[in-house]
Amino acid sequence: MKVAIVTGGSSGIGLAIAQKFYQKEIRTYSLDLNPPDDKHIAFIKCDMSKEEEVLAAIKKVEEEAGPVSYLVNNCGLQFMSPVDEFPTDKWKLLIDVMLTGTFLTTKAVLPLMKKNKFGRIINVSSVHGKLASPYKSAYVSAKHGVLGFTKVVAKEVGEFGITVNSICPGFVDTPLMRKQIKSQMELNQLSEQEVLDQIFLKNQDIKKLTSPEQVADMCAFLISESAATITGEAYNISGGWGA
Repeated sequence: MKVAIVTGGSSGIGLAIAQKFYQKEIRTYSLDLNPPDDKHIAFIKCDMSKEEEVLAAIKKVEEEAGPVSYLVNNCGLQFMSPVDEFPTDKWKLLIDVMLTGTFLTTKAVLPLMKKNKFGRIINVSSVHGKLASPYKSAYVSAKHGVLGFTKVVAKEVGEFGITVNSICPGFVDTPLMRKQIKSQMELNQLSEQEVLDQIFLKNQDIKKLTSPEQVADMCAFLISESAATITGEAYNISGGWGA
């Protein structure tokens, strides 16, 4: 049985990806701060901003289950502030979790992937990996960095049968997204549909939230034999936002 790691795999997009992999009979581990509400997904508590925890978690996976064939770097968080007021500790946290964490996990799994001449690495970036929005300097910087990192690694490891790609979701229908919608409804005295139309989906051509399962399906394709020569790419799933 092949082995997968999904960072941030205990909820939202990450959980949908982990569940999709499990359905494909892949032994799947979530590296997250909280356990998933799904007993089929193995869990290792891990703070992606701490190198020692990341390396220990991956070592534990390899000892328990064997070499990692599939790695999905999905873990993320958000903090918004004008640049001149942005707390340095928050900047470091977002960069550490989303960009440095992606580097650490990739670095750790590559030796065995190279040895086995096989691997699939998927980095979940964002439409904000290609575009900018105000007050999201750390998030946008990290997600842009993920796309650049993806391209570099793809060039380095292609000869070993390893592919490395990115997915760039727009607004995805997760519990966190629903909390943001509710907050905007209360703040602006708008209905749910008005919040979607006027705030979140206004730049999309298809006025609909992406489902976590759509992102999971893209991951399933990218680890399949049908995608064996696809590498270094960044796929938007965003209803046309940023086209």
